[in-house]
Amino acid sequence: MRFILLTVLAIGVLAQCAPRAVSQAPVTIVYIVRHAEKLNPQDPESPISTEGRARAVFLADRLKGENVTRIYATTKLRTQQTGAPLAQALGIEPVVLDPYALDDLVARIRSGDEGRTVLVVGHSNSIPDIVRRLSGQGIEGIEENQYGRLFKVTISADGAAALEEQQYGP
Repeated sequence: MRFILLTVLAIGVLAQCAPRAVSQAPVTIVYIVRHAEKLNPQDPESPISTEGRARAVFLADRLKGENVTRIYATTKLRTQQTGAPLAQALGIEPVVLDPYALDDLVARIRSGDEGRTVLVVGHSNSIPDIVRRLSGQGIEGIEENQYGRLFKVTISADGAAALEEQQYGP
């Protein structure tokens, strides 16, 4: 009799916990980086340099185990080249957007990427705005010669966001 009572109680506890676990919406994780080093810093259309390629490979190695399922890059070749090693490793075709289409990028992440882990490869002048729009927090500007800052925005189901900053690179 005691065994039956304990079993019934355990089933009741499990039944109360199960709906909460199922009803929780997944967390969205957004990694945001600046493109890697340019071959020619004065050329606005410059591809990445040898150092930039090494940084892009390092980024891919850093994010390979993070379950990235979408990569956003801009129409500038250097952002696509920075995300390419990870895209190739994961078999993902990057989504290419205009570098000034920040409203579109944020809307896509907030409405189409719930529960995903995504990478955004942007530019020194757009990353602070992207981070602010997704996390609600400001960051220091990114200097023209500054590379290797990796921002992680974690967005919970209720829209609350947390921001972490890390360094990456060779």
